[in-house]
Amino acid sequence: MKQLLRICLTSAFFLLFEGLLSPMLADNGRSDKEILVLNSINFNLPWAKNFYWYVHDVLQEQGITARAESLSVPALQDTMEVNAVIEHLRQKYPLPPAAVVIIGDPGWIVCRPLFDDLWKDVPVIITNSRDRLPATLDILLSHASLNETNSVPAQEWRKGYNLTTLKQHYYVKETVELIYSLIPDMDRLAFISDDRYISEETRGDVKEAVEKHFPNLPLELLSTTHLSTEMLLDTLRSYKANTGIIYYSWFESHNKEDNNYLFDHIQEIITNFTSSPLFLLSSEDLSNNTFAGGYYVSAESFGDSLLEIIDRVLHGEQAEDIPESIGGKASAYLCYPVLESYNIPYHLYPERAVYVNEPKSIFHQYCVEILSCSIFLLILIAAIAYYIRILRKAYTRLSEAMEKAEQANQLKSAFLANMSHEIRTPLNAIVGFSNMLPDIEDRKEMREYADIIETNTDLLLQLINDILDMSKIEAGTFDFCPSLIDVNQTMEEIEQSMRLRLKKETVTLTFTERLPECTLYTDKNRLIQLISNFVINAIKFTQTGSIRMGYRLKDADTICFYVSDTGCGMSEEQCKHVFERFVKYNPFVQGTGLGLSICQMIIDRLGGTIGVESEENKGSTFWFTLPYRQE
Repeated sequence: MKQLLRICLTSAFFLLFEGLLSPMLADNGRSDKEILVLNSINFNLPWAKNFYWYVHDVLQEQGITARAESLSVPALQDTMEVNAVIEHLRQKYPLPPAAVVIIGDPGWIVCRPLFDDLWKDVPVIITNSRDRLPATLDILLSHASLNETNSVPAQEWRKGYNLTTLKQHYYVKETVELIYSLIPDMDRLAFISDDRYISEETRGDVKEAVEKHFPNLPLELLSTTHLSTEMLLDTLRSYKANTGIIYYSWFESHNKEDNNYLFDHIQEIITNFTSSPLFLLSSEDLSNNTFAGGYYVSAESFGDSLLEIIDRVLHGEQAEDIPESIGGKASAYLCYPVLESYNIPYHLYPERAVYVNEPKSIFHQYCVEILSCSIFLLILIAAIAYYIRILRKAYTRLSEAMEKAEQANQLKSAFLANMSHEIRTPLNAIVGFSNMLPDIEDRKEMREYADIIETNTDLLLQLINDILDMSKIEAGTFDFCPSLIDVNQTMEEIEQSMRLRLKKETVTLTFTERLPECTLYTDKNRLIQLISNFVINAIKFTQTGSIRMGYRLKDADTICFYVSDTGCGMSEEQCKHVFERFVKYNPFVQGTGLGLSICQMIIDRLGGTIGVESEENKGSTFWFTLPYRQE
């Protein structure tokens, strides 16, 4: 009856830890990328917990499921309880996982039958492995100290299986050296461990390292084999401050008649009985200010080594083909408050160590307040600077506005003066010759007067139209109607129209340069207006020679139109002012002086540029560019 009760309680123990560590197990589905982690003990240990969750989270990011099971091997009493563990795993995982990770050799000894049938050929990675193991399962369950007769090389248990091992090396020498650096007058070293066979092996490693590297340092081995917890605490209370203490583990089995469970309870209370800090050989949680630290491999670093092996296995490499290795990279880890609480001088703290809970500087202590004040001051300074800048801009804009108003007033006066002159000139001709017409009897002379009146009427009408165009452009009411046009067709239309204006046989007009095909998204009417204005000017100032018009691609995004003539040309100084209003360099040539200025305004609205290249007595080339858009 007691055996049956024990089996039931053991199974309940498995289910408890499964619920704590693997909530995702509610999903009964299995993935091709599922990793099962079997812990020989349980996940109460901070190292095991941190190690598992680190591996779990990294695998999860890769889309791989990780599940955990606690085996609690030291609590198992007989083969019936072992069989209960095996049966529990058989029922729960009928489909083999992609790989199995076993923390500690005892878990492999217990679960090996699964790999003879249900999980045959499943890759296995044993972490924290040892070189020698109990010869039989019964010896493992008996917790007997291992010797040459009751142990075998670990390879005997692993022969014929698809597995590899990842060892956890204990840096005893480096840890003792770390203790010496903090307690220079250390005259004794105590090592605390329990009665598990892995603890027995570790005690042997510690004893060997101390005898080899520190032969004059007395070593005391404190174990559950010879001491109760009360005797341990009494022993620790008797030690002086110059005693170095390394804590490994202190697991005890309780309630053996009814239920077996592991209990490592002294981690939280042991520090109340020691005059010197506790050091470690393996990773523990230092954040609770219990242990001083040690020289060891962190759970994360050890996990990285395991993840590399898992990755190789999941990519098709057989576990048995992967050589055994030592996991992680070791470093010195120290808990600052613990060292401080034992009055260890600061100058003894090693520089190349990772410190946990290191006190913050004044800045770090009051960083929120300092940063808040700094941010407030920065905001205040920025606000003041901003408002000063606004005031300066406002003053600048006011000055510019006043200057522009003055310029506008001057321009208005100049414009009105020019307008009065430009309008009065054709009006005087119209009025004068109109008054003379009634007194003229010669029809030929009458015809000449009528032509003069007509010419000046056209000039006056053009002037008024130009002024209206300028006012519309400046007011933003000038019509721009872009569309997709055939450039070659448009240029040919302009060429035909402008040839009708040629009155001299000594001047030719040709459409010379073009692309084979060209379409452009722009305002056709404005394009015609621009080219026509250039051609009309060329006709006015070219007595002999040729006028050439054309276009080319300046670059992939720009098209350039031009009109070139062999007329009188202009000086460099004249070219600078040719696009200004009412600029006329030849008073004997009829015109308003606004055409080129209007061209520049149109080009600005169309997003292009305008210019002229000229040489006196050789001719001029007027050009403008437009964005080469086809939609």
